Amino acid sequence: MQKITDKNYWETMKMDNISGIHFYGINFSGFDFWWKNFNDCKFEKCNLSNIWLRNTTFNNVDFDHSKIMWLKFVDLSHFLSHFSFSDCNISLSSFYWVNLKNTIFNDSEIKETDFTNSNLENASFNYCDLEKSIFSNTNLKNTSFIWSYNLSIDPTRNKLSKTKFSRENALWLLSYLDIVIE
Repeated sequence: MQKITDKNYWETMKMDNISGIHFYGINFSGFDFWWKNFNDCKFEKCNLSNIWLRNTTFNNVDFDHSKIMWLKFVDLSHFLSHFSFSDCNISLSSFYWVNLKNTIFNDSEIKETDFTNSNLENASFNYCDLEKSIFSNTNLKNTSFIWSYNLSIDPTRNKLSKTKFSRENALWLLSYLDIVIE
């Protein structure tokens, strides 16, 4: 994988199809990613906040220690999009209607993020802060929240089947059922 830094990324970003690139320490904030296809790439210690994603494809792309705030992932081209996040700040973003099947979120801050109508089947949220994130009509089948915290998911408004929670987190699920536990 070729490593690209803030000193030499302009030529690469002029291309429409970008493959096998490791972007490191680049501030892409506000950058236009329209009509770009990223294949087998990695963004490490990058700022991708407020970037434009219209018709962008992320195929086998990893985000590591990056800031990815205020993004509308619904603008992605949904063909071949698969990505993972590790130790990222993905707050204030929207995954509305996005297919996130098998996506891995590790050690990330995902505050006030909208997952309405998205498909998170077989996804994994490991050690993620999900404070004020929205899950509504979301497919959460086989999704793991075991090590996540500050989550609020209404079991009557989402598809839960084999969804994994820690014992501590499972108790708040009952709060939506208007029952008393003594």
